[in-house]
Amino acid sequence: MTTKLKLLPLAGLLLAGSALADQCASLSTLKLDGVEIIQARAIADGVFEEDNATGRAGRVFRGLPGFCRVRGVARPVPGSQIEFDIWLPLKGWTRRLHMIGNGAYSSNIGYLQMINRLRAGDVAVATDTGHKGSELTFAIGKPESIFDFSHRAVHTTVNVAKAVTKAYYAAAPAYSYFSGCSTGGYQGLMEAQRYPEDFDGIIAGAPGNNRTALTLAFLWNYHVNHRPGEVTPILPQTKLPMITAAAVQACDALDGVKDGVINDPQACRFDPAALLCKAGDEAGCLTGEQVEVVRKLYAGPVDARNGKRIYPGYPVGSEGITVGEDDAHPGWSNYWANHKKPGEPLRLDFFRHWVYNDANWDWRAFNWGSDVDAVLARIGATFDANNPDLRRFRARKGKLLMFMGWQDPVGAAGEAINYYNAVEATSPKTSEQARREDTQDFLRLYMVPGMAHCAGGPGATHFNSATRDSMPPVNDAKHDMAIALQDWVERGVAPQALIATRFEPGAKADRKIIFQRPLCVYPQVARYTGGPSESAASFSCVNPN
Repeated sequence: MTTKLKLLPLAGLLLAGSALADQCASLSTLKLDGVEIIQARAIADGVFEEDNATGRAGRVFRGLPGFCRVRGVARPVPGSQIEFDIWLPLKGWTRRLHMIGNGAYSSNIGYLQMINRLRAGDVAVATDTGHKGSELTFAIGKPESIFDFSHRAVHTTVNVAKAVTKAYYAAAPAYSYFSGCSTGGYQGLMEAQRYPEDFDGIIAGAPGNNRTALTLAFLWNYHVNHRPGEVTPILPQTKLPMITAAAVQACDALDGVKDGVINDPQACRFDPAALLCKAGDEAGCLTGEQVEVVRKLYAGPVDARNGKRIYPGYPVGSEGITVGEDDAHPGWSNYWANHKKPGEPLRLDFFRHWVYNDANWDWRAFNWGSDVDAVLARIGATFDANNPDLRRFRARKGKLLMFMGWQDPVGAAGEAINYYNAVEATSPKTSEQARREDTQDFLRLYMVPGMAHCAGGPGATHFNSATRDSMPPVNDAKHDMAIALQDWVERGVAPQALIATRFEPGAKADRKIIFQRPLCVYPQVARYTGGPSESAASFSCVNPN
Protein backbone atom coordinates (compact mmCIF):
# COMPACT_ATOMS: atom_id res chain seq x y z
CA MET A 1 0.00 0.00 0.00
CA THR A 2 1.31 3.42 -0.94
CA THR A 3 0.15 6.82 0.27
CA LYS A 4 0.72 9.64 -2.18
CA LEU A 5 2.07 12.80 -0.63
CA LYS A 6 0.10 15.99 -0.83
CA LEU A 7 1.87 19.34 -0.52
CA LEU A 8 -0.15 21.59 1.74
CA PRO A 9 0.02 25.42 1.65
CA LEU A 10 2.85 27.02 3.56
CA ALA A 11 2.39 30.76 3.53
CA GLY A 12 5.46 32.90 3.28
CA LEU A 13 7.96 30.07 2.90
CA LEU A 14 9.74 31.50 -0.12
CA LEU A 15 9.90 35.24 0.26
CA ALA A 16 11.34 37.20 -2.65
CA GLY A 17 14.96 38.09 -2.06
CA SER A 18 15.41 35.87 0.98
CA ALA A 19 18.67 33.91 1.15
CA LEU A 20 18.29 30.16 0.91
CA ALA A 21 20.21 29.74 4.14
CA ASP A 22 17.64 31.83 5.98
CA GLN A 23 14.77 29.96 4.35
CA CYS A 24 16.08 26.58 5.46
CA ALA A 25 14.73 26.77 9.01
CA SER A 26 11.28 27.54 7.63
CA LEU A 27 11.09 24.05 6.19
CA SER A 28 10.59 22.75 9.73
CA THR A 29 6.98 23.94 9.47
CA LEU A 30 6.36 22.33 6.09
CA LYS A 31 3.22 20.17 6.19
CA LEU A 32 3.13 16.94 4.21
CA ASP A 33 0.66 14.11 4.69
CA GLY A 34 2.08 11.43 6.98
CA VAL A 35 5.42 13.25 7.38
CA GLU A 36 7.11 14.83 10.39
CA ILE A 37 10.03 17.21 9.80
CA ILE A 38 12.47 16.65 12.67
CA GLN A 39 15.14 19.12 11.66
CA ALA A 40 15.68 21.81 9.03
CA ARG A 41 19.07 23.45 9.50
CA ALA A 42 21.43 25.36 7.24
CA ILE A 43 25.01 24.06 7.29
CA ALA A 44 26.62 27.08 5.71
CA ASP A 45 30.15 26.63 7.04
CA GLY A 46 30.76 23.37 5.17
CA VAL A 47 31.25 21.28 8.33
CA PHE A 48 29.03 18.25 8.81
CA GLU A 49 29.32 16.04 11.88
CA GLU A 50 27.46 12.78 12.02
CA ASP A 51 25.25 12.20 15.02
CA ASN A 52 23.50 9.19 16.47
CA ALA A 53 20.47 9.80 14.31
CA THR A 54 22.52 9.00 11.21
CA GLY A 55 23.35 5.46 12.26
CA ARG A 56 27.07 6.18 12.45
CA ALA A 57 28.61 8.53 14.97
CA GLY A 58 31.87 10.36 15.11
CA ARG A 59 32.99 11.32 11.59
CA VAL A 60 33.40 14.99 10.78
CA PHE A 61 33.41 16.21 7.18
CA ARG A 62 34.85 19.62 6.30
CA GLY A 63 35.05 21.79 3.24
CA LEU A 64 31.59 20.90 1.96
CA PRO A 65 29.44 23.26 -0.09
CA GLY A 66 26.83 24.92 2.09
CA PHE A 67 23.52 23.07 2.26
CA CYS A 68 20.17 22.93 3.97
CA ARG A 69 19.77 19.65 5.82
CA VAL A 70 16.24 18.36 6.28
CA ARG A 71 15.67 15.28 8.43
CA GLY A 72 12.35 13.70 9.12
CA VAL A 73 10.21 10.60 9.36
CA ALA A 74 7.44 9.38 7.06
CA ARG A 75 4.63 7.10 8.18
CA PRO A 76 2.79 6.13 4.99
CA VAL A 77 0.88 3.32 6.74
CA PRO A 78 0.38 2.31 10.38
CA GLY A 79 3.46 0.52 11.68
CA SER A 80 5.77 2.22 9.21
CA GLN A 81 8.58 4.52 10.39
CA ILE A 82 10.77 5.69 7.49
CA GLU A 83 13.48 8.21 8.32
CA PHE A 84 15.01 10.33 5.59
CA ASP A 85 17.83 12.83 5.07
CA ILE A 86 17.68 15.52 2.37
CA TRP A 87 20.54 17.88 1.52
CA LEU A 88 19.66 20.94 -0.56
CA PRO A 89 22.56 23.05 -1.96
CA LEU A 90 22.56 26.68 -0.88
CA LYS A 91 24.15 27.69 -4.18
CA GLY A 92 24.40 26.33 -7.70
CA TRP A 93 21.59 23.80 -7.64
CA THR A 94 21.68 21.80 -10.90
CA ARG A 95 17.90 21.18 -10.88
CA ARG A 96 18.79 17.52 -10.26
CA LEU A 97 17.73 15.31 -7.35
CA HIS A 98 19.89 12.26 -6.69
CA MET A 99 18.96 9.57 -4.19
CA ILE A 100 21.60 7.24 -2.75
CA GLY A 101 20.91 3.57 -1.98
CA ASN A 102 21.73 1.44 1.05
CA GLY A 103 23.92 -1.56 1.81
CA ALA A 104 23.05 -5.05 3.09
CA TYR A 105 20.26 -4.77 5.69
CA SER A 106 21.80 -1.76 7.38
CA SER A 107 19.98 1.45 8.20
CA ASN A 108 23.20 3.41 7.72
CA ILE A 109 23.13 6.20 5.18
CA GLY A 110 25.91 6.61 2.62
CA TYR A 111 27.03 10.08 3.55
CA LEU A 112 30.21 9.92 1.50
CA GLN A 113 28.12 9.28 -1.60
CA MET A 114 25.74 12.07 -0.57
CA ILE A 115 28.73 14.40 -0.28
CA ASN A 116 29.75 13.52 -3.84
CA ARG A 117 26.28 14.41 -5.09
CA LEU A 118 26.24 17.63 -3.03
CA ARG A 119 29.58 18.66 -4.53
CA ALA A 120 28.08 18.04 -7.96
CA GLY A 121 25.31 20.53 -7.12
CA ASP A 122 22.48 17.99 -6.76
CA VAL A 123 19.89 17.65 -4.04
CA ALA A 124 21.15 14.53 -2.24
CA VAL A 125 18.65 12.14 -0.63
CA ALA A 126 18.79 8.96 1.45
CA THR A 127 16.69 6.83 3.81
CA ASP A 128 17.24 4.38 6.67
CA THR A 129 14.83 1.96 4.86
CA GLY A 130 12.38 2.08 7.77
CA HIS A 131 14.39 0.48 10.56
CA LYS A 132 17.52 0.83 12.70
CA GLY A 133 20.53 -1.44 12.78
CA SER A 134 21.73 -4.20 10.46
CA GLU A 135 20.21 -7.38 11.90
CA LEU A 136 17.21 -8.99 10.24
CA THR A 137 15.49 -9.19 13.62
CA PHE A 138 14.10 -5.73 12.91
CA ALA A 139 11.11 -7.45 11.29
CA ILE A 140 10.04 -9.26 14.49
CA GLY A 141 6.52 -8.06 15.28
CA LYS A 142 6.79 -5.42 12.54
CA PRO A 143 5.57 -6.93 9.27
CA GLU A 144 5.28 -3.51 7.62
CA SER A 145 9.04 -3.06 8.01
CA ILE A 146 9.60 -5.81 5.44
CA PHE A 147 7.58 -3.85 2.88
CA ASP A 148 9.42 -0.68 3.87
CA PHE A 149 12.81 -2.30 3.38
CA SER A 150 11.84 -4.05 0.15
CA HIS A 151 10.46 -1.06 -1.72
CA ARG A 152 8.26 1.40 0.16
CA ALA A 153 11.01 3.38 1.94
CA VAL A 154 12.74 4.51 -1.25
CA HIS A 155 9.47 5.31 -3.00
CA THR A 156 8.13 7.27 -0.04
CA THR A 157 11.39 9.11 0.58
CA VAL A 158 11.89 10.31 -2.98
CA ASN A 159 8.38 11.70 -3.09
CA VAL A 160 8.96 13.53 0.19
CA ALA A 161 12.25 14.85 -1.20
CA LYS A 162 10.58 16.14 -4.35
CA ALA A 163 7.99 17.99 -2.29
CA VAL A 164 10.64 19.47 0.03
CA THR A 165 12.76 20.50 -2.96
CA LYS A 166 9.86 22.24 -4.64
CA ALA A 167 8.97 24.07 -1.44
CA TYR A 168 12.56 25.21 -0.90
CA TYR A 169 13.47 26.38 -4.40
CA ALA A 170 9.95 27.15 -5.65
CA ALA A 171 10.79 24.76 -8.48
CA ALA A 172 10.53 21.01 -8.84
CA PRO A 173 13.58 18.95 -9.83
CA ALA A 174 14.00 18.79 -13.58
CA TYR A 175 15.62 15.33 -13.31
CA SER A 176 15.59 12.68 -10.61
CA TYR A 177 18.22 9.95 -10.29
CA PHE A 178 18.91 6.95 -8.11
CA SER A 179 22.27 5.24 -7.58
CA GLY A 180 23.13 2.28 -5.41
CA CYS A 181 25.14 -0.91 -5.16
CA SER A 182 24.33 -4.18 -3.42
CA THR A 183 21.06 -3.46 -1.60
CA GLY A 184 21.18 -0.10 -3.37
CA GLY A 185 21.23 -1.87 -6.72
CA TYR A 186 18.32 -4.02 -5.61
CA GLN A 187 16.45 -0.86 -4.60
CA GLY A 188 17.12 0.63 -8.02
CA LEU A 189 15.61 -2.35 -9.83
CA MET A 190 12.65 -2.35 -7.45
CA GLU A 191 12.02 1.27 -8.41
CA ALA A 192 12.21 0.61 -12.15
CA GLN A 193 9.80 -2.31 -11.77
CA ARG A 194 7.30 -1.02 -9.19
CA TYR A 195 7.48 2.78 -9.34
CA PRO A 196 8.70 3.73 -12.82
CA GLU A 197 7.56 7.32 -12.38
CA ASP A 198 9.96 8.05 -9.49
CA PHE A 199 13.27 8.37 -11.35
CA ASP A 200 14.44 9.41 -14.80
CA GLY A 201 17.71 7.50 -14.48
CA ILE A 202 18.90 4.64 -12.29
CA ILE A 203 22.28 3.06 -11.60
CA ALA A 204 21.90 -0.43 -10.15
CA GLY A 205 25.17 -2.07 -9.14
CA ALA A 206 25.54 -5.68 -7.92
CA PRO A 207 21.78 -5.68 -7.41
CA GLY A 208 21.07 -9.03 -5.78
CA ASN A 209 17.59 -8.71 -7.25
CA ASN A 210 16.82 -12.44 -6.97
CA ARG A 211 17.17 -11.92 -3.25
CA THR A 212 15.27 -14.89 -1.87
CA ALA A 213 17.28 -17.28 -4.03
CA LEU A 214 20.49 -15.45 -3.04
CA THR A 215 19.67 -16.03 0.61
CA LEU A 216 18.98 -19.68 -0.17
CA ALA A 217 22.44 -19.76 -1.77
CA PHE A 218 24.03 -18.63 1.49
CA LEU A 219 22.33 -21.58 3.19
CA TRP A 220 23.49 -23.91 0.40
CA ASN A 221 27.09 -22.69 0.71
CA TYR A 222 27.14 -23.71 4.36
CA HIS A 223 25.51 -27.07 3.70
CA VAL A 224 27.93 -28.12 0.98
CA ASN A 225 31.01 -26.99 2.96
CA HIS A 226 30.15 -28.72 6.25
CA ARG A 227 29.65 -32.32 7.19
CA PRO A 228 26.41 -32.87 9.15
CA GLY A 229 26.79 -31.74 12.75
CA GLU A 230 30.27 -30.26 12.27
CA VAL A 231 31.29 -26.62 12.62
CA THR A 232 34.70 -26.83 10.95
CA PRO A 233 34.37 -26.25 7.18
CA ILE A 234 35.56 -28.86 4.71
CA LEU A 235 37.24 -26.19 2.60
CA PRO A 236 38.97 -23.76 4.99
CA GLN A 237 39.31 -20.04 4.44
CA THR A 238 43.09 -20.39 4.34
CA LYS A 239 42.98 -22.27 1.03
CA LEU A 240 40.84 -19.76 -0.86
CA PRO A 241 43.68 -17.42 -1.92
CA MET A 242 45.58 -20.42 -3.28
CA ILE A 243 42.62 -21.38 -5.49
CA THR A 244 42.28 -17.83 -6.79
CA ALA A 245 46.00 -17.63 -7.55
CA ALA A 246 45.81 -20.87 -9.54
CA ALA A 247 42.74 -19.69 -11.44
CA VAL A 248 44.40 -16.38 -12.30
CA GLN A 249 47.53 -18.20 -13.42
CA ALA A 250 45.42 -20.36 -15.74
CA CYS A 251 43.21 -17.63 -17.24
CA ASP A 252 44.84 -14.22 -16.72
CA ALA A 253 46.29 -13.92 -20.22
CA LEU A 254 43.12 -14.85 -22.14
CA ASP A 255 42.49 -11.16 -22.92
CA GLY A 256 45.99 -10.76 -24.33
CA VAL A 257 47.79 -9.28 -21.31
CA LYS A 258 48.88 -10.53 -17.89
CA ASP A 259 47.69 -8.10 -15.23
CA GLY A 260 46.45 -10.33 -12.39
CA VAL A 261 42.83 -10.12 -13.58
CA ILE A 262 40.57 -12.73 -15.15
CA ASN A 263 38.86 -10.58 -17.73
CA ASP A 264 36.09 -13.00 -18.72
CA PRO A 265 35.40 -15.87 -16.30
CA GLN A 266 33.01 -17.41 -18.82
CA ALA A 267 36.00 -18.17 -21.04
CA CYS A 268 38.09 -19.61 -18.19
CA ARG A 269 38.31 -23.41 -18.09
CA PHE A 270 40.05 -23.73 -14.75
CA ASP A 271 39.53 -27.08 -13.01
CA PRO A 272 40.17 -27.16 -9.24
CA ALA A 273 41.27 -30.79 -9.64
CA ALA A 274 44.57 -29.32 -10.83
CA LEU A 275 45.23 -28.60 -7.14
CA LEU A 276 44.46 -32.14 -5.95
CA CYS A 277 46.79 -33.33 -3.18
CA LYS A 278 48.91 -36.37 -3.98
CA ALA A 279 48.25 -37.63 -0.47
CA GLY A 280 46.65 -36.34 2.72
CA ASP A 281 45.65 -32.72 3.32
CA GLU A 282 48.40 -30.17 2.78
CA ALA A 283 48.24 -26.37 2.86
CA GLY A 284 49.14 -25.97 -0.81
CA CYS A 285 46.66 -28.41 -2.31
CA LEU A 286 43.05 -29.64 -2.11
CA THR A 287 41.73 -32.97 -0.96
CA GLY A 288 39.25 -34.77 -3.18
CA GLU A 289 36.43 -33.68 -0.87
CA GLN A 290 37.57 -30.06 -1.06
CA VAL A 291 37.72 -30.21 -4.86
CA GLU A 292 34.08 -31.31 -4.86
CA VAL A 293 33.11 -28.42 -2.57
CA VAL A 294 34.76 -25.95 -4.95
CA ARG A 295 32.91 -27.47 -7.89
CA LYS A 296 29.58 -27.24 -6.07
CA LEU A 297 30.19 -23.59 -5.20
CA TYR A 298 31.06 -22.86 -8.84
CA ALA A 299 27.82 -24.59 -9.87
CA GLY A 300 25.46 -23.03 -7.30
CA PRO A 301 22.46 -24.49 -5.47
CA VAL A 302 20.11 -26.88 -7.24
CA ASP A 303 16.66 -28.30 -6.58
CA ALA A 304 17.20 -31.84 -5.29
CA ARG A 305 14.12 -33.11 -7.14
CA ASN A 306 15.02 -32.12 -10.68
CA GLY A 307 18.50 -30.59 -10.69
CA LYS A 308 17.11 -27.19 -11.65
CA ARG A 309 19.41 -24.30 -10.82
CA ILE A 310 18.10 -22.19 -7.91
CA TYR A 311 20.80 -19.53 -8.15
CA PRO A 312 24.02 -19.22 -10.20
CA GLY A 313 27.31 -20.35 -8.77
CA TYR A 314 30.29 -18.11 -8.09
CA PRO A 315 32.63 -17.29 -10.99
CA VAL A 316 36.23 -18.41 -11.20
CA GLY A 317 38.48 -15.88 -9.49
CA SER A 318 36.05 -14.96 -6.71
CA GLU A 319 37.21 -17.65 -4.25
CA GLY A 320 39.66 -15.60 -2.19
CA ILE A 321 39.18 -12.11 -3.60
CA THR A 322 39.71 -9.30 -1.11
CA VAL A 323 37.83 -6.02 -0.77
CA GLY A 324 40.65 -4.29 1.13
CA GLU A 325 44.19 -4.90 2.27
CA ASP A 326 43.03 -5.96 5.74
CA ASP A 327 40.12 -8.14 4.65
CA ALA A 328 39.77 -10.68 7.48
CA HIS A 329 37.37 -12.92 5.55
CA PRO A 330 38.33 -12.99 1.87
CA GLY A 331 36.05 -14.08 -0.90
CA TRP A 332 33.63 -16.91 -0.26
CA SER A 333 34.52 -17.16 3.43
CA ASN A 334 32.83 -13.85 4.16
CA TYR A 335 29.44 -15.24 3.20
CA TRP A 336 29.39 -18.97 3.88
CA ALA A 337 28.98 -18.71 7.67
CA ASN A 338 27.86 -16.29 10.32
CA HIS A 339 31.12 -14.99 11.79
CA LYS A 340 29.37 -14.03 15.03
CA LYS A 341 27.98 -17.58 15.26
CA PRO A 342 30.34 -19.83 13.26
CA GLY A 343 28.14 -22.86 13.86
CA GLU A 344 25.36 -21.59 11.61
CA PRO A 345 24.92 -20.20 8.09
CA LEU A 346 24.73 -16.52 7.25
CA ARG A 347 21.32 -14.81 7.19
CA LEU A 348 19.45 -17.47 9.16
CA ASP A 349 17.30 -14.75 10.70
CA PHE A 350 15.82 -14.18 7.25
CA PHE A 351 14.28 -17.65 7.40
CA ARG A 352 13.45 -17.48 11.12
CA HIS A 353 11.72 -14.11 11.14
CA TRP A 354 10.86 -13.19 7.54
CA VAL A 355 9.79 -16.56 6.12
CA TYR A 356 8.71 -18.92 8.90
CA ASN A 357 8.12 -16.54 11.83
CA ASP A 358 9.74 -19.16 14.04
CA ALA A 359 12.78 -18.28 16.15
CA ASN A 360 13.47 -22.02 16.62
CA TRP A 361 13.31 -22.96 12.95
CA ASP A 362 15.72 -25.87 12.29
CA TRP A 363 17.86 -25.02 9.27
CA ARG A 364 19.57 -28.43 9.43
CA ALA A 365 16.38 -30.12 8.28
CA PHE A 366 15.93 -27.91 5.22
CA ASN A 367 14.71 -29.92 2.23
CA TRP A 368 16.40 -28.79 -1.00
CA GLY A 369 13.31 -29.69 -2.95
CA SER A 370 9.90 -28.93 -1.47
CA ASP A 371 11.20 -26.35 1.02
CA VAL A 372 12.63 -24.22 -1.78
CA ASP A 373 9.18 -23.78 -3.31
CA ALA A 374 7.71 -22.96 0.10
CA VAL A 375 10.28 -20.22 0.78
CA LEU A 376 9.81 -18.63 -2.63
CA ALA A 377 6.02 -18.74 -2.26
CA ARG A 378 6.02 -17.11 1.16
CA ILE A 379 8.34 -14.16 0.57
CA GLY A 380 9.36 -13.95 -3.09
CA ALA A 381 6.53 -11.74 -4.33
CA THR A 382 7.32 -9.10 -1.69
CA PHE A 383 11.06 -9.43 -1.48
CA ASP A 384 12.37 -10.10 -4.99
CA ALA A 385 13.01 -7.64 -7.80
CA ASN A 386 12.86 -10.10 -10.69
CA ASN A 387 10.15 -8.64 -12.94
CA PRO A 388 11.75 -8.15 -16.40
CA ASP A 389 8.82 -6.11 -17.72
CA LEU A 390 10.19 -2.56 -17.68
CA ARG A 391 7.87 -1.17 -20.35
CA ARG A 392 6.41 1.50 -18.07
CA PHE A 393 9.86 2.72 -17.06
CA ARG A 394 10.97 2.81 -20.67
CA ALA A 395 7.77 4.52 -21.85
CA ARG A 396 8.56 7.58 -19.76
CA LYS A 397 12.09 7.69 -21.24
CA GLY A 398 13.73 6.16 -18.17
CA LYS A 399 17.33 4.97 -18.49
CA LEU A 400 18.92 2.16 -16.47
CA LEU A 401 22.61 1.33 -16.09
CA MET A 402 23.57 -1.90 -14.34
CA PHE A 403 27.05 -2.99 -13.31
CA MET A 404 28.40 -6.10 -11.66
CA GLY A 405 31.81 -7.25 -10.47
CA TRP A 406 32.77 -10.39 -12.36
CA GLN A 407 34.42 -11.77 -9.22
CA ASP A 408 31.72 -10.70 -6.75
CA PRO A 409 31.74 -13.22 -3.85
CA VAL A 410 28.31 -12.14 -2.55
CA GLY A 411 25.78 -12.10 -5.35
CA ALA A 412 26.86 -14.27 -8.25
CA ALA A 413 27.68 -12.33 -11.41
CA GLY A 414 25.57 -14.71 -13.45
CA GLU A 415 22.40 -13.42 -11.82
CA ALA A 416 22.93 -9.88 -13.16
CA ILE A 417 23.37 -11.40 -16.62
CA ASN A 418 20.25 -13.54 -16.11
CA TYR A 419 18.18 -10.46 -15.29
CA TYR A 420 19.53 -8.50 -18.24
CA ASN A 421 18.78 -11.42 -20.57
CA ALA A 422 15.26 -11.71 -19.14
CA VAL A 423 14.61 -8.05 -19.91
CA GLU A 424 16.03 -8.50 -23.40
CA ALA A 425 13.70 -11.46 -23.93
CA THR A 426 10.66 -9.19 -23.41
CA SER A 427 11.53 -7.23 -26.55
CA PRO A 428 9.07 -7.83 -29.41
CA LYS A 429 11.89 -7.86 -31.95
CA THR A 430 12.38 -11.13 -33.80
CA SER A 431 16.18 -11.49 -34.01
CA GLU A 432 18.70 -11.67 -31.18
CA GLN A 433 20.61 -8.64 -32.46
CA ALA A 434 17.43 -6.61 -32.87
CA ARG A 435 16.28 -7.50 -29.34
CA ARG A 436 19.67 -6.45 -27.98
CA GLU A 437 19.63 -3.14 -29.78
CA ASP A 438 16.04 -2.54 -28.69
CA THR A 439 16.88 -3.28 -25.04
CA GLN A 440 20.04 -1.21 -25.05
CA ASP A 441 17.94 1.79 -26.03
CA PHE A 442 17.15 2.11 -22.31
CA LEU A 443 19.17 -0.54 -20.40
CA ARG A 444 22.90 -1.31 -20.49
CA LEU A 445 24.90 -3.72 -18.37
CA TYR A 446 28.60 -3.42 -17.55
CA MET A 447 30.49 -6.44 -16.21
CA VAL A 448 33.60 -5.34 -14.28
CA PRO A 449 36.60 -7.69 -14.44
CA GLY A 450 38.46 -8.19 -11.17
CA MET A 451 35.89 -6.41 -9.00
CA ALA A 452 34.55 -7.90 -5.77
CA HIS A 453 31.30 -6.74 -4.19
CA CYS A 454 30.75 -3.14 -5.37
CA ALA A 455 34.46 -2.38 -4.86
CA GLY A 456 37.79 -4.00 -4.16
CA GLY A 457 39.62 -6.75 -5.99
CA PRO A 458 42.58 -6.60 -8.39
CA GLY A 459 40.76 -4.93 -11.29
CA ALA A 460 40.05 -1.36 -12.38
CA THR A 461 37.09 -0.59 -10.14
CA HIS A 462 36.81 3.21 -9.97
CA PHE A 463 34.25 4.43 -12.49
CA ASN A 464 31.26 5.83 -10.58
CA SER A 465 31.14 8.76 -8.15
CA ALA A 466 27.59 7.91 -7.09
CA THR A 467 28.34 4.50 -5.55
CA ARG A 468 31.98 4.86 -4.46
CA ASP A 469 33.49 6.97 -1.68
CA SER A 470 36.21 8.30 -3.98
CA MET A 471 35.98 10.08 -7.30
CA PRO A 472 37.16 8.87 -10.73
CA PRO A 473 40.32 10.62 -11.99
CA VAL A 474 38.42 12.65 -14.61
CA ASN A 475 35.09 14.35 -14.13
CA ASP A 476 33.42 13.39 -17.40
CA ALA A 477 31.02 10.88 -18.92
CA LYS A 478 33.82 8.56 -20.06
CA HIS A 479 35.17 8.04 -16.54
CA ASP A 480 32.10 8.56 -14.34
CA MET A 481 28.98 6.44 -14.78
CA ALA A 482 26.90 9.04 -12.92
CA ILE A 483 27.71 11.67 -15.55
CA ALA A 484 27.21 9.13 -18.34
CA LEU A 485 23.70 8.47 -17.03
CA GLN A 486 22.96 12.20 -16.92
CA ASP A 487 24.09 12.62 -20.52
CA TRP A 488 21.89 9.72 -21.59
CA VAL A 489 18.80 11.04 -19.80
CA GLU A 490 19.24 14.75 -20.49
CA ARG A 491 21.00 14.83 -23.87
CA GLY A 492 20.15 11.48 -25.39
CA VAL A 493 23.82 10.46 -25.60
CA ALA A 494 23.93 6.72 -24.88
CA PRO A 495 27.05 5.52 -23.04
CA GLN A 496 29.48 3.22 -24.78
CA ALA A 497 32.62 1.81 -23.15
CA LEU A 498 33.51 3.55 -19.88
CA ILE A 499 37.06 3.95 -18.60
CA ALA A 500 37.65 2.29 -15.23
CA THR A 501 40.72 3.07 -13.12
CA ARG A 502 42.87 1.13 -10.70
CA PHE A 503 44.64 3.39 -8.21
CA GLU A 504 47.53 2.59 -5.94
CA PRO A 505 46.36 1.66 -2.41
CA GLY A 506 45.61 4.46 0.03
CA ALA A 507 43.22 7.33 0.51
CA LYS A 508 45.19 10.36 -0.65
CA ALA A 509 43.60 12.52 -3.32
CA ASP A 510 46.58 12.40 -5.70
CA ARG A 511 46.92 8.62 -5.83
CA LYS A 512 48.89 7.20 -8.73
CA ILE A 513 46.99 5.42 -11.49
CA ILE A 514 48.27 1.84 -11.88
CA PHE A 515 46.22 1.00 -14.98
CA GLN A 516 42.95 1.73 -16.74
CA ARG A 517 40.62 -0.55 -18.66
CA PRO A 518 37.53 -0.09 -20.82
CA LEU A 519 34.29 -1.35 -19.32
CA CYS A 520 32.37 -2.74 -22.26
CA VAL A 521 28.63 -2.79 -22.76
CA TYR A 522 27.56 -6.41 -22.19
CA PRO A 523 27.97 -8.84 -23.87
CA GLN A 524 31.16 -7.34 -25.26
CA VAL A 525 34.49 -7.89 -23.49
CA ALA A 526 37.80 -6.04 -23.61
CA ARG A 527 40.69 -7.46 -25.65
CA TYR A 528 44.27 -6.20 -25.74
CA THR A 529 45.15 -4.82 -29.19
CA GLY A 530 48.64 -3.50 -28.57
CA GLY A 531 50.37 -0.60 -26.86
CA PRO A 532 51.03 0.22 -23.19
CA SER A 533 49.15 -2.36 -21.14
CA GLU A 534 48.30 0.22 -18.45
CA SER A 535 46.30 2.30 -20.96
CA ALA A 536 42.62 1.74 -21.72
CA ALA A 537 43.35 2.82 -25.30
CA SER A 538 45.32 -0.41 -25.78
CA PHE A 539 42.12 -2.46 -25.52
CA SER A 540 39.04 -2.78 -27.69
CA CYS A 541 35.55 -4.00 -26.90
CA VAL A 542 34.69 -7.09 -28.96
CA ASN A 543 32.08 -9.81 -28.95
CA PRO A 544 33.18 -12.83 -26.88
CA ASN A 545 34.39 -15.95 -28.61
